[in-house]
Amino acid sequence: MKTNKTIVGFSIVLALACLFQLSFTWKAQGFEKEAKAFATKAAENGGDNKEAYRRYIDSLGNQEIYSVGIAGFTYFECKQREINLGLDLRGGMNVILEVDKGAVVKVLSNDSKDRDLNRAIDEANIDVRDNGADFVDAFVASFKKNSPSRNMANLFAKGNKGVIQSNSSEGEVLSYLKTETTSAVDRVYEVVEKRINQSNVTQPTIQKIDGGRISVELPGVDNPRRMEELVEKSAKLEFYEVYGNDGQRRDGTRILNALYKASKMAAPEVAVVPDSASMDSGVVNTTNGPVASAVATTPAATTTTGVADSPKVADNKKKETKKDEANGSPLAKVLKSFGNDGPGSAVAVVKKADRAVLGKMLEDERYVAVLRIENAKVAYSAKPRDFNADGKEAVNSDEYFVYFLKLDRDGNAALSAEDDNIISDARVNTSPTGELEVSMEMTSKAGTQWAQVTGRNIGKYIAVVLDERVYSAPVVNQKISGGNSQITGNFDIREANDLANVLKAGKLPAPAKIVASEQVGASLGQDSIDRGLNSLLFGFITTILFMVLYYSRAGWMAIVAVLGNVFLIMGVLASMGAALTLPGMAGIILTVGMAVDANVLIYERIKDELAAGKGMKTAIADGFKHAMSAIVDSNITTLLAGFILTFAGAGPAYGFAIILVIGIFSSMFTALFITRLLLDRRADKGLDISFDAPWNKSFLKNSNIDFVSNRKKYYFVSGFVILMGLIAFISKGGINTGIDFKGGYSYVVQFDASKKYQTEDIKVAMDNAMKGSSNEVKTFGSQGQFRLVTTYMIDAQGQEGRDSVRTAVLTALKGFKLAEGDPILSSSKVGAAIATSTRDKSAFLVILTVVGIFLYIVFRFRSIAYGMGATVALIHDVLVVLSFFAILDGVVPFPTDFDQNLIAALLTLLGYSINDTVIVFDRIREFLSSRRVDRNDKALINTAINDTLSRTIITSTTVFVVVLILFLFGGDALKGFSLALLIGVVVGTYSSICIATPIVVDFSSKKKQIQ
Repeated sequence: MKTNKTIVGFSIVLALACLFQLSFTWKAQGFEKEAKAFATKAAENGGDNKEAYRRYIDSLGNQEIYSVGIAGFTYFECKQREINLGLDLRGGMNVILEVDKGAVVKVLSNDSKDRDLNRAIDEANIDVRDNGADFVDAFVASFKKNSPSRNMANLFAKGNKGVIQSNSSEGEVLSYLKTETTSAVDRVYEVVEKRINQSNVTQPTIQKIDGGRISVELPGVDNPRRMEELVEKSAKLEFYEVYGNDGQRRDGTRILNALYKASKMAAPEVAVVPDSASMDSGVVNTTNGPVASAVATTPAATTTTGVADSPKVADNKKKETKKDEANGSPLAKVLKSFGNDGPGSAVAVVKKADRAVLGKMLEDERYVAVLRIENAKVAYSAKPRDFNADGKEAVNSDEYFVYFLKLDRDGNAALSAEDDNIISDARVNTSPTGELEVSMEMTSKAGTQWAQVTGRNIGKYIAVVLDERVYSAPVVNQKISGGNSQITGNFDIREANDLANVLKAGKLPAPAKIVASEQVGASLGQDSIDRGLNSLLFGFITTILFMVLYYSRAGWMAIVAVLGNVFLIMGVLASMGAALTLPGMAGIILTVGMAVDANVLIYERIKDELAAGKGMKTAIADGFKHAMSAIVDSNITTLLAGFILTFAGAGPAYGFAIILVIGIFSSMFTALFITRLLLDRRADKGLDISFDAPWNKSFLKNSNIDFVSNRKKYYFVSGFVILMGLIAFISKGGINTGIDFKGGYSYVVQFDASKKYQTEDIKVAMDNAMKGSSNEVKTFGSQGQFRLVTTYMIDAQGQEGRDSVRTAVLTALKGFKLAEGDPILSSSKVGAAIATSTRDKSAFLVILTVVGIFLYIVFRFRSIAYGMGATVALIHDVLVVLSFFAILDGVVPFPTDFDQNLIAALLTLLGYSINDTVIVFDRIREFLSSRRVDRNDKALINTAINDTLSRTIITSTTVFVVVLILFLFGGDALKGFSLALLIGVVVGTYSSICIATPIVVDFSSKKKQIQ
């Protein structure tokens, strides 16, 4: 009874925690409904719907919308905690960036024109593309092969004194190159992360993945081209002189007053920017001269060594804005002077919601003229002001500092890294006074220019700007010669590291190129949501009906546990911040089917105990006890496959694996504890618990099928299927690999649904227009949708290359009638190098899973015979599924590609199949240990298989029906995935009975170790 109370208490706490995590989703969606209503009303009055929605979010997003007593949360905080939908459900784009390590090595060599070095770089790039090699290892190996007598250190000593000497060893050079290329990836990651965080994209996911690549997932973006340009362009580090606001000779207040005065003369109409994505683009487009730009920073008043920090709140030397100029000024409504309440480097503040308005206003010629006369441009902070007028820390501020930056005669910064490297190193140190400081070392050329800049700006501000965003504006204390500077400014460690990373972004021009991309239109995402929800709904209904019909009252208790399982999955998913993807929804559906398995094991055991004459309470206790080892073993083996798939870290399979892993833990908890609690309570009250329906009480009772003696027939059937698959494989020129394994471009195109176009006709048109490339066309989704795959210009880089392929595809289709608007619903591109890496990793994952399961089975059953039986059965299952895919390729009206989705299905199949196998093995072990019979008693093994047959059939039928629903209603994106699972469920069940156990018999007959 005490145990039950503990379980109840823990379950309540767990449920409340999940409810709390899910509540953020409800609150965020409620706020967004209000924003949509506001935008709709604005559109009815002639406004821009999208812009009105954004302004509502920006204006009120920092206000508290959810209070739980001890804490309150704003919309933005709720949004960060809500369930995140993947691109396939909400639309958006995903790109994988790869840092050009060859360019990094080139710069480290001081841009050497050495023939051997450049040849080694070229060969290393080819090795990376074709074999997935590490670039630095491939570079060093190539250089040694082509120039065995040369000392590589000489190439890098000139530009890296103090680190590499002309007599440095090969190992030291190798270590240095690895460190610098890794550091280059880190800097690109930092830059991309800052750009994305300032671009109005909600819930972006940016992560480093293997091979020095960076994955960027951007849900809901409406301007994919701009986002590709944003993440792909090189970092631009600049240093600007600043028009301050604290009585310096360059008086920013005077410029602000001139703008206020011009606004009253021109009275420009406040217009909003129609494309919200352009709000933070950094530059207001105009051809009339210096203009406004959006700049990101904490307006830290910092110092450059000689750079002493200025106070965060301006001192009494600061001049107040003339009130008569601000009064009546339309500009003052958005560009607000803070008088004496801001840092000396900034002149005003602007609300986040008004930044687009300010940018549009400053395009007016009257303002452009003022800025042109002063050689100034406007910049604002991306981070909100961190203190209020009273000097206290600001909480949830939506105001950003505005700066006036001074331009030289050519309209440029005082010092720029756009063309040359200006920073050789930047790091965080501790000053003699114990404060954190950022040390900055410049190259010799930049150091000379830096001495000139600091020499003429003693006592004035210098702004540190990266990608048109200001990160610091220190005061220069003295002329800095030699290029070594220290920047101080009351930093905490995060701020200091942030500034150091900004400066290091100018150390090396490490260009990042998009090697893989995917774009999903919002309409296709909504279609995926609808199909996924339908699959979930029908899967639940089917499971409920089956459990109730088969297990009567006990079935209802299992359903409570299964529904609790889904609730836990969603709560944990929300707490992790992981994205729910379409494969993830498939994972939920499959988890529902597999969650029934534990309950079936328990119920079948309880029925056995009742049949042995035990009372209800004793039968329940013993049933759970005897089912425990089988449940644990079967779930651990499935969990092993899930963990391996999760550690892959990217791709559609990742979303599926996350759900699978969470689902295994939650299903074990609900089956072992929630179901037990419900059964015990009903038994304690003396209420009737039925585990059978009248129609199935004798189902598979006393079955006596001789599986072991017929094993050679099963071997023949399996061999025949695999042989047919091999013949199909050879005759069709191999398995049709997906784009993620061979590289290329893929487009889902909507044709006019009223036309009955054939795939062959579309392919002919593509072949004629894109000669020399491999092209494929398959039906996809609803009527009139086709998926087009091409290797045309697969090695093309940059936006221009991607645009060229898109144009070529549309040109090839000009003879067909396409849907109105943009007919391309989604697109993706995978470069050759990443395709090689993905293919090799996938093969490794499958092998690793099989080996891991083999080792676990040997460990748990203390016999290689069991391990061999399980391993042979798993290999058999993979080969049979691949055989069916080879046979069905080109026969079924949907893609049967060998891709990451199929790998996910195969790994899931391995986990499911071994689940079945372990149940049978567990019963054999139990019989052998309890009855102490001869080790080779085939009759006993047959009995064990027959005893578990009802459980095997029930579970397999449930999972099969659920996967069948997924296959029918999940959409074409999951057709290949669910087909593999459909085949796998049947094959896995068959192999557990007809392959795995007979192999144990055959192997143990030779090795004498069945027990």
